[in-house]
Amino acid sequence: MDLFGNNNLLYEGRKSELSIEQIKGLFNDDFPGIADFIKLYLTYVGVHFPKQAMMFRNKFYNVPKGEWDKIEVGFFLKFKDIIELREIHKQNYPEQFFFTSTHIPFADDGCGNDIWIETSAGSIKVFYHEYDLNEGLKLVAPSFKDFCLALENWKM
Repeated sequence: MDLFGNNNLLYEGRKSELSIEQIKGLFNDDFPGIADFIKLYLTYVGVHFPKQAMMFRNKFYNVPKGEWDKIEVGFFLKFKDIIELREIHKQNYPEQFFFTSTHIPFADDGCGNDIWIETSAGSIKVFYHEYDLNEGLKLVAPSFKDFCLALENWKM
Protein backbone atom coordinates (compact mmCIF):
# COMPACT_ATOMS: atom_id res chain seq x y z
CA MET A 1 0.00 0.00 0.00
CA ASP A 2 1.52 3.27 -1.03
CA LEU A 3 -1.11 5.93 -0.67
CA PHE A 4 1.67 8.50 -0.36
CA GLY A 5 2.91 7.94 -3.91
CA ASN A 6 6.52 7.71 -4.97
CA ASN A 7 7.75 11.07 -3.70
CA ASN A 8 10.21 9.67 -1.11
CA LEU A 9 8.00 10.81 1.76
CA LEU A 10 9.46 9.57 5.04
CA TYR A 11 6.85 7.95 7.28
CA GLU A 12 6.51 5.24 9.88
CA GLY A 13 3.44 3.25 10.74
CA ARG A 14 2.56 0.52 13.19
CA LYS A 15 0.91 -2.56 11.71
CA SER A 16 -2.86 -2.43 12.02
CA GLU A 17 -5.03 -5.19 13.39
CA LEU A 18 -8.24 -3.30 12.67
CA SER A 19 -11.09 -4.76 10.64
CA ILE A 20 -13.05 -3.07 7.89
CA GLU A 21 -16.10 -3.13 10.19
CA GLN A 22 -14.24 -1.29 12.98
CA ILE A 23 -13.06 1.41 10.60
CA LYS A 24 -16.44 1.80 8.90
CA GLY A 25 -18.00 2.14 12.36
CA LEU A 26 -16.60 5.69 12.53
CA PHE A 27 -18.87 6.84 9.74
CA ASN A 28 -22.64 7.06 9.43
CA ASP A 29 -22.46 6.42 5.69
CA ASP A 30 -19.91 5.79 2.99
CA PHE A 31 -18.38 8.89 1.44
CA PRO A 32 -16.19 9.61 -1.57
CA GLY A 33 -12.72 8.34 -0.66
CA ILE A 34 -13.72 6.01 2.19
CA ALA A 35 -11.97 3.09 0.44
CA ASP A 36 -8.62 4.92 0.60
CA PHE A 37 -9.13 5.82 4.26
CA ILE A 38 -9.97 2.18 5.04
CA LYS A 39 -6.96 0.98 3.06
CA LEU A 40 -4.60 3.14 5.11
CA TYR A 41 -6.06 2.10 8.48
CA LEU A 42 -6.10 -1.59 7.49
CA THR A 43 -2.37 -1.23 6.86
CA TYR A 44 -1.36 1.11 9.70
CA VAL A 45 -3.01 1.95 13.01
CA GLY A 46 -1.57 5.48 12.61
CA VAL A 47 1.29 7.15 10.74
CA HIS A 48 4.14 9.35 11.99
CA PHE A 49 6.22 11.64 9.77
CA PRO A 50 9.67 11.80 11.46
CA LYS A 51 10.74 14.90 9.55
CA GLN A 52 7.25 16.44 9.34
CA ALA A 53 5.26 16.38 6.11
CA MET A 54 3.64 19.24 4.25
CA MET A 55 1.44 20.00 1.27
CA PHE A 56 0.14 23.12 -0.43
CA ARG A 57 -3.54 23.96 -0.80
CA ASN A 58 -2.83 25.79 -4.06
CA LYS A 59 -2.35 22.42 -5.72
CA PHE A 60 -6.14 22.12 -5.64
CA TYR A 61 -7.56 25.59 -4.95
CA ASN A 62 -6.99 29.26 -5.66
CA VAL A 63 -5.45 30.51 -2.40
CA PRO A 64 -5.56 34.31 -1.99
CA LYS A 65 -2.32 36.04 -1.07
CA GLY A 66 -1.87 36.19 2.69
CA GLU A 67 -4.07 33.16 3.36
CA TRP A 68 -2.73 29.82 4.64
CA ASP A 69 -1.33 27.74 1.82
CA LYS A 70 1.28 25.45 3.37
CA ILE A 71 -0.30 22.72 5.50
CA GLU A 72 2.02 20.84 7.85
CA VAL A 73 1.34 17.29 9.03
CA GLY A 74 3.13 15.69 11.96
CA PHE A 75 1.13 12.48 12.10
CA PHE A 76 -2.05 10.65 11.20
CA LEU A 77 -3.89 9.90 14.41
CA LYS A 78 -3.97 6.40 15.83
CA PHE A 79 -7.39 4.93 15.30
CA LYS A 80 -8.31 5.03 19.00
CA ASP A 81 -7.24 8.69 19.12
CA ILE A 82 -9.61 9.53 16.26
CA ILE A 83 -12.51 8.23 18.34
CA GLU A 84 -11.32 9.99 21.52
CA LEU A 85 -10.63 13.34 19.85
CA ARG A 86 -14.02 13.39 18.17
CA GLU A 87 -15.74 12.68 21.51
CA ILE A 88 -13.71 15.40 23.24
CA HIS A 89 -14.83 17.91 20.60
CA LYS A 90 -18.46 16.82 20.91
CA GLN A 91 -18.41 17.17 24.72
CA ASN A 92 -16.30 20.31 25.11
CA TYR A 93 -17.46 22.35 22.12
CA PRO A 94 -21.26 22.06 21.89
CA GLU A 95 -21.34 24.97 19.41
CA GLN A 96 -19.38 22.68 17.04
CA PHE A 97 -21.81 19.76 17.34
CA PHE A 98 -22.87 19.87 13.69
CA PHE A 99 -19.25 20.08 12.59
CA THR A 100 -18.13 17.12 14.70
CA SER A 101 -21.16 15.12 13.55
CA THR A 102 -20.23 15.57 9.89
CA HIS A 103 -16.41 15.50 10.12
CA ILE A 104 -13.81 13.00 11.36
CA PRO A 105 -10.36 14.11 12.62
CA PHE A 106 -7.52 11.97 11.25
CA ALA A 107 -4.29 14.01 11.34
CA ASP A 108 -2.50 16.73 13.31
CA ASP A 109 0.12 19.29 12.36
CA GLY A 110 2.10 18.60 15.55
CA CYS A 111 0.77 21.77 17.21
CA GLY A 112 -2.78 20.63 17.94
CA ASN A 113 -4.35 21.82 14.70
CA ASP A 114 -6.42 18.92 13.43
CA ILE A 115 -7.09 17.80 9.89
CA TRP A 116 -10.60 16.47 9.24
CA ILE A 117 -12.56 14.57 6.59
CA GLU A 118 -15.98 15.98 5.77
CA THR A 119 -17.98 12.78 5.56
CA SER A 120 -20.67 14.04 3.19
CA ALA A 121 -18.21 15.06 0.44
CA GLY A 122 -14.94 13.34 1.37
CA SER A 123 -13.11 16.68 1.29
CA ILE A 124 -10.24 17.46 3.67
CA LYS A 125 -10.12 20.50 5.96
CA VAL A 126 -7.74 21.83 8.59
CA PHE A 127 -8.99 23.55 11.73
CA TYR A 128 -6.65 26.04 13.41
CA HIS A 129 -7.78 25.88 17.05
CA GLU A 130 -6.59 29.43 17.86
CA TYR A 131 -9.57 30.75 15.88
CA ASP A 132 -13.29 30.19 15.91
CA LEU A 133 -14.68 27.61 13.52
CA ASN A 134 -15.65 30.13 10.81
CA GLU A 135 -12.21 31.71 10.63
CA GLY A 136 -10.01 28.72 11.49
CA LEU A 137 -11.47 26.12 9.12
CA LYS A 138 -9.77 25.88 5.72
CA LEU A 139 -10.43 23.58 2.78
CA VAL A 140 -7.24 21.65 2.02
CA ALA A 141 -7.88 18.92 -0.58
CA PRO A 142 -10.83 17.44 -2.48
CA SER A 143 -10.27 13.90 -1.15
CA PHE A 144 -8.29 11.78 1.27
CA LYS A 145 -6.28 10.23 -1.57
CA ASP A 146 -5.51 13.64 -3.12
CA PHE A 147 -4.36 14.86 0.28
CA CYS A 148 -2.11 11.85 0.85
CA LEU A 149 -0.58 12.02 -2.63
CA ALA A 150 0.14 15.76 -2.20
CA LEU A 151 2.21 15.20 0.95
CA GLU A 152 5.95 15.69 0.74
CA ASN A 153 8.84 15.93 3.18
CA TRP A 154 8.88 19.24 5.03
CA LYS A 155 11.33 21.87 3.80
CA MET A 156 11.80 25.59 4.28
